[in-house]
Amino acid sequence: MKYGIVSNIKRDEGLKVAARTKALIESLGFEAVMDPAEDDDSIGMIISVGGDGTFLSVIHRFINTGCSFIGINKGSVGFLTSINEDDLERDIPKLVKGEYELIERNLLGVTVFDKDGNLKAKDFCLNDIIVCRGDWPHVTNLDLSIDGNKIETFRGDGIVVATATGSTAYSLAAGGPIMMPYMEDIIVTPVCSNTFYGYSYITGKDSVIEIGLGNFESAPLITPDGRHFTDLACGDTIKITGDDRCCKTVSFDKNSFFKDVKKKILQRGSFYE
Repeated sequence: MKYGIVSNIKRDEGLKVAARTKALIESLGFEAVMDPAEDDDSIGMIISVGGDGTFLSVIHRFINTGCSFIGINKGSVGFLTSINEDDLERDIPKLVKGEYELIERNLLGVTVFDKDGNLKAKDFCLNDIIVCRGDWPHVTNLDLSIDGNKIETFRGDGIVVATATGSTAYSLAAGGPIMMPYMEDIIVTPVCSNTFYGYSYITGKDSVIEIGLGNFESAPLITPDGRHFTDLACGDTIKITGDDRCCKTVSFDKNSFFKDVKKKILQRGSFYE
């Protein structure tokens, strides 16, 4: 297998970890290239060096190659990364020997239409799509429908629509459930809801979630996996459903998910002390 290595130079100073990784792979008789082209279909696996944000951006760049992904953590906690910097000499040989499992993670597709039904933009995410208040701290009014059925109008800071992968991110902070990363369900969680109905909804991957925008004083923001997407206007409709593709990520111990989640959630607090 040929490996591609993509490193965040702000995290991996001097690309030292990327260079160590490349040298280890090549010492074991395999090919590794730094920062491969996004249309290089000879790459079987992409290794991301950085934090979760780096991992998400790498997936966004290379998802259409059909390769699998693994991350080396150079960020803070690293929910999506499987290798710690100190464990390279142990884990890279396991990686090239195929001593791992692949997790197929669900993706979400998002489209935005204007008030006349014209397509404004489309994208996808691995973690979540967040629709939240904009520059001014005004309450947002968001009409939520699932599979054509009006659920309610949320008043509050916004709504997070998350995959199982994203269940440990913003959705969790907003009170949503934790789900195993290979599950295909979609989580809809309001943020600081100013109604009596501030709980999460869980739908199937083929459900269509619609968020309608009425009049507002300050335009809300929409961010798939934290990326800038498109400007929102009054009367826009956001549609979210499961994407036809999936993201294949490496796991050295698929059954340790809840143990790892507990440890990493605890680390979130201590890391910034």
